[in-house]
Amino acid sequence: MRKFLFISLISLILLSLSALGQSKIQITYMRWGDIREIEVERKIVDAFNQSQNKIFVNLESAAWGAYWQQLQNRIAAGNAPDVMLISGAYFIDLASKGVFKDITDWAKKDINFKNYYYNPELCEWDGKIYAMIRDITLGGIMFYNKDIFDKYKIKYPDWSWDWNKWIEAAQKLTIDENKDGTPEIWGTYVPTWGEGGLYPIIWSAGGTVLSKDKKSCTIYSNPKSLEGLKFMYELRYKYKVCPSESFMQGLSDPFMTGNFATTLGISSFIVSYRKLPFRWGIAPIPSGPAGRFMSANQLSLAIYSKSKYPEAAWEFIKFATGPKGQEIMGKEHQAIPALKLKTRVYFDDPNIKSALTIFSLYEKGQLKSLEFTPSWLEWNNMLETTLGYAWQGKVDIEKAAKTAEDRVNKILQEAWKKLEK
Repeated sequence: MRKFLFISLISLILLSLSALGQSKIQITYMRWGDIREIEVERKIVDAFNQSQNKIFVNLESAAWGAYWQQLQNRIAAGNAPDVMLISGAYFIDLASKGVFKDITDWAKKDINFKNYYYNPELCEWDGKIYAMIRDITLGGIMFYNKDIFDKYKIKYPDWSWDWNKWIEAAQKLTIDENKDGTPEIWGTYVPTWGEGGLYPIIWSAGGTVLSKDKKSCTIYSNPKSLEGLKFMYELRYKYKVCPSESFMQGLSDPFMTGNFATTLGISSFIVSYRKLPFRWGIAPIPSGPAGRFMSANQLSLAIYSKSKYPEAAWEFIKFATGPKGQEIMGKEHQAIPALKLKTRVYFDDPNIKSALTIFSLYEKGQLKSLEFTPSWLEWNNMLETTLGYAWQGKVDIEKAAKTAEDRVNKILQEAWKKLEK
């Protein structure tokens, strides 16, 4: 009898909650992310829902690739989510096609942009505002395994490190204990994808990925860009302190294995690294011939142009990018808040406090955007795939760079031509 009454009570509560949700305006917010990122996003959505008596947000999520496929399908069907998380990789393509609602008037009325690390190229198109900046991801951060450095009595990476010191330490920390030709511990790893390592290395060499007008690729035609690529190549095949990409296949995150003394990566890795079984730290990317340059990528929130409830969607965006939403995101270390008032919250952790000094490079112009263009994802994938033959040791880096530049230029030429019609 008691069990029956208990079940009946639970059912009544669930029905009441359902009725409460039904009485409110319901909107859908969709984003990509792993389990931990979605857990944090749920906290933000729940906090908003608890603060509201008129609006209820339903959170939907998918992995990165599935997210964009689902989003494109729903846009084509005319039933995209009311609010969507947007990457610069897709912003221009979607904004230029009318997918996002123009929020210029609302943004100018409700947002003080001086209070944000605001990048117009990720929110504005053709003189209008279509999205609001949400967070910042630093790329080119050096993560280091303190246990490995301590075991072999090597000083931790710091601001004095340049490429020469990096190589020297990596050589000492590449350990082949059983002498079988494959090290058990690698001195370093540099990701071959854009913001993780490829772009910061090119920039630190004094090179560029694109021309100033973003209409042509310069990784081969700019000698400094090629110098950066050669450095990445030599870490693998001259100094042998970094494994080839063939060796890395199937290894999603080398640093988490505990077998790498240092790796480059992005700040969003930190949310997972906090649970690692070994001690680790953070340092800036070692200084190259032109200095020290890292990436600062940002994500934004946009409203579907065909949303039935755009005002409600805007209320949620204001909350998520406002003090409460940004504080939750920062405290949970999901991403660095774009709201300056809450940026430091993210760094309030012993392991990552040093990254706050790295973030100061933002103010000095040493954190660069990923130079988004139309068809950015297409040409970026082509660039990484073509250079991949060099990272696997199948072709010379100069040949791979020349081929990659030619292929990217064709994509860029066509993309800009379509956009300008």
